[in-house]
Amino acid sequence: MPVTKSSDSQFIITDDPFFEGKIADYSKKIKAKVLTLAKLDQIESDSHGRIAKVLFYISRYELESKHKEIHQFLKDHPTIMSNFIVRAPIDYTGYIALDIEEDLFFTNVPDEAPLVFLVKALANAFTSLQMIVDKFELQKRINVSTNEISKLTKIGISLANEKDFTKLLRDILNSAREISNSDSGSLYLVEKDERGNPRNLRFKISALDLNSDEFILPINKKSIAGYVAFTGKQLNIPNVYELSGKEEYKFNSDFDKMSNYYSKSMLVVPMKDHHDEVVGVIQLINRKKNFQTKLTLEEMKSNSILEYDKYSEELVMAVAGQAAVAIQNNNLVHDIETLFEGFVTASVSAIESRDPTTSGHSFRVAQYTVGLAESVNAIQTGRFKDIHFNESQVKEIRYASLLHDFGKVGVREKVLVKAKKLEDYELDLIRWRFQFILKDVEAKLSQKKIEYLKKHGNSGYAEFEKSIQLEYTLEKEKLEEMVRVISESNEPSILEEGNSNFLEEISKMSYHTTDGNQLNLLMPKEFGFLSIRRGSLDFEERREIESHVEHTFQFLSKIPWTRELKMVPAIAHGHHEKLNGSGYPRGLSAVEIPVQAKMMAIADIFDALTDQDRPYKKAVPLERAFDILKMEVRDQHIDGDLLDIFIGSKAYEKISHKR
Repeated sequence: MPVTKSSDSQFIITDDPFFEGKIADYSKKIKAKVLTLAKLDQIESDSHGRIAKVLFYISRYELESKHKEIHQFLKDHPTIMSNFIVRAPIDYTGYIALDIEEDLFFTNVPDEAPLVFLVKALANAFTSLQMIVDKFELQKRINVSTNEISKLTKIGISLANEKDFTKLLRDILNSAREISNSDSGSLYLVEKDERGNPRNLRFKISALDLNSDEFILPINKKSIAGYVAFTGKQLNIPNVYELSGKEEYKFNSDFDKMSNYYSKSMLVVPMKDHHDEVVGVIQLINRKKNFQTKLTLEEMKSNSILEYDKYSEELVMAVAGQAAVAIQNNNLVHDIETLFEGFVTASVSAIESRDPTTSGHSFRVAQYTVGLAESVNAIQTGRFKDIHFNESQVKEIRYASLLHDFGKVGVREKVLVKAKKLEDYELDLIRWRFQFILKDVEAKLSQKKIEYLKKHGNSGYAEFEKSIQLEYTLEKEKLEEMVRVISESNEPSILEEGNSNFLEEISKMSYHTTDGNQLNLLMPKEFGFLSIRRGSLDFEERREIESHVEHTFQFLSKIPWTRELKMVPAIAHGHHEKLNGSGYPRGLSAVEIPVQAKMMAIADIFDALTDQDRPYKKAVPLERAFDILKMEVRDQHIDGDLLDIFIGSKAYEKISHKR
């Protein structure tokens, strides 16, 4: 019986030596290759890897003697679908006791049955097998589709959640390769010019892990990737080495030569965003039967490499669409983070510009605090060995530290930058007052001289003038001493006891001018400021300065922080709290203060102590700063263990600011 292509997967196994002659007239209807039992092994090679439909037309005696061998053969070849037509009487049931499954028996046909009956039985049996094969193929396609949909879903979720841009690009390429069984591939991204127009393609990654720097390709039709980026259409090339030469693009074999590779089949697809603009190109190379299979160079040149079919195109296009969205989202997140970073930096710079003497304080505090957080992450013993700040939490600490003084925008500038107890104009007013008094004293003494001359003439005037001059000198020295004490008291250093008592005496003094008015040497408000024991701020001004923490919290609370940064307001709010509850603004106890705020408190004090000289204080040496911080620990203001980590790890050196 002649074998046709359509009969490659249909076989009739028979022990009837006259079978082919019997059905010769019906061969076109049956379309099957006829074999003997001895040639069962031939089925696998003749079916070319497809599911084989095998119909056993054998006698009851052959079946009963060979059923074990047949059963083992079918067991070893799961891709063979079989039915049995037994050459036996209609009422034969002996097959029930055999090893072969009962549902494989289609019917019995006696040898004396009409030929047409046999042909119909054969045709019906093959139809039954075809239905089973169709069902199997359909289920296989359903399973494959379900598997591919599941893969696409997982790919979409994975790409959407990936924040690391380099890893995102590698995940995109690997996902496209896996879903299409591609041996290799590359990924390119579109770069735009200043006007937002596509300019070129930048090579980002290759599945071959080539030690190659990024390079660019012009977006035009000369290269394969450039053609896809330019036209927005995918290319499916069966063999890149067999291009006709009429194509607008050319294959560059340099990569094959450089990496000892052989590119054959190629699928190149554009990644398009929701505006249908190309954002990149995925180039897949050498489709194979199994993704996990490692191919040799010779296998790449052989039939082991398959062409990309339509289904593969659709799957890769689905991945490309998800990839474009993921890239766009990643870029958008990056742009937002850059924008927010710029906003924070600009905000801090704007606040610090109000007080140039503290310029850079917030940036340094942020670096010190982050350095301390990284040092805490590194320790293996002690109270904080189980605390670890992840990347997002370190960013949270940094933003809280940068913005910890933002509330100073609500503090009056005259209070914020107040270097001494009195404003310059207020001290000048006092000096002019004493200068006026001295001039008035001089006028009074001159009047005395005139009266003496009118009354006594020149007699004894020289002695009188000396006494007047002595009186003037004493008054002048007394006034100058008062001005000196007032000037010293105006400094923000600790007020000495002697000066404090003298100030009080001066505040009670008054002077009667020549025109009959009474003039206080110091006004109550002036005395109040000059009497400040330490620093330059009185109680109300200090309260106003301290209110910046509350202003900071109110401002930061209005920002819709992401989940990873939600602690920023609380951390900034607590950086002036003290462990013993004496801090501000809420007087929190040690257990109520976030550990991040405790770290920032150390950084804040350290920078205030060691920063460059300011009008109201001198910078202290490093060791002196540590001594003062240790005093703060003894007073239960800051955390001693955190200070030990800060000093021991030299976290204070992790700063780019050069003093």
